[in-house]
Amino acid sequence: MKKAIKWLLPAVLLVLAIIQFIPTPPVVAPATLPQDQRAAHRLLQFEGITNFRDLGGYEVADGRTVKWGKLYRSGAFNETSRSDLNALQKLNLSTLIDFRSSVEKEEEPSVLPDPTGFRVVEIPTLDDGNKAMVGEIMERIESGNFDGFDPNAAMLDANRQFASTFTPQFREFIHIILNLEGKPVVWHCSAGKDRTGFAAAILLRILGVSPNTVMADYMKSKTPALEGRKNDMRLLRLFKGDEAADKMTVMLGVEEAWLNAAFDEIDRQWGDFDNYVATGLQLSLSDVERLRSTLLE
Repeated sequence: MKKAIKWLLPAVLLVLAIIQFIPTPPVVAPATLPQDQRAAHRLLQFEGITNFRDLGGYEVADGRTVKWGKLYRSGAFNETSRSDLNALQKLNLSTLIDFRSSVEKEEEPSVLPDPTGFRVVEIPTLDDGNKAMVGEIMERIESGNFDGFDPNAAMLDANRQFASTFTPQFREFIHIILNLEGKPVVWHCSAGKDRTGFAAAILLRILGVSPNTVMADYMKSKTPALEGRKNDMRLLRLFKGDEAADKMTVMLGVEEAWLNAAFDEIDRQWGDFDNYVATGLQLSLSDVERLRSTLLE
C-alpha cells in the first residue's frame, strides 16, 4: 500500500501540472459562425462564467429571426478567468445588467475587464426578499430542520413576484434594451435562470417569439445551472446530508411551472400580456416596433 501511494502521488501531481499547461479552447461566439452552425453553439463555453447564452436565431411569426450577437443572458461573473475576460471583450458588449441583490454582490463580486469597455447597470431584484430567503435557508441547513419548507413553492412565489412586485425593475430592463437600439447587451443574476430567465422570456415574447420557443429557451438553463453548482452540492450533501442537498438542488434548477406561474400572474394582474407590456412595462406600439426593427432580421 505504501509503495502504491508513493507511486500514485507523483503521478497525480504530474497530471495536474500537465492540465495547467493545456491551452483552453477559445470561446466561440455564434455570430461569428456560418448560419447553420450557430444554434449548436448557443451556449458559450467560458471557463468560469456559467449559462452564458446567445438568444439569436429564434423565429417570430412573420418569418424574421432574433439577431445573433445582440442579446446575451448569463449567470454570475464572480469566477471569470483571465481567458474569459479576453473573450468578453471580443463580444463588443455595450451594457451589462446585473439583477442580483446586494447580498449576492457582496458575497460574489463580479470580476470584469479593467477597463470594462461597457456600461454596468445594477437593477437589484428580490433584494430584501432574497436576503430573507437566504437567511432562512442557511438557518435550516445549519439546524437540519426543513419542516414546512417547500422549495418548489418558494420558486413559484418568486416568479409571481417578478410579474407583479418587481414590475418596475423589469420595466427598467426593457427600456434599457429599447434605448440601446440593437447594441450588444448581457443581463444576469446568480445562476442566470430565474430573474434572468423571466427577463429573457418577456423580451422574446415582445419580439414575437412563440410561447413554446420561449419556454424551451427558459428550460435550457436547467443543466448548466445545476452543473455550475455541482461541487457546492456535493459538499452540502457530504457535510449536511441528503435532505439539505435535495432541497437546494430543486431551487438550483428550473421548472416549466415556475415560468408559467409568472405568466399566469401577468394575466391575473394585468389582464393579458399585451396590457402588461403597455401598462406594466410602459411600452407603446411604436416602442415595440422599434425593439423589433433593431433586434430582428
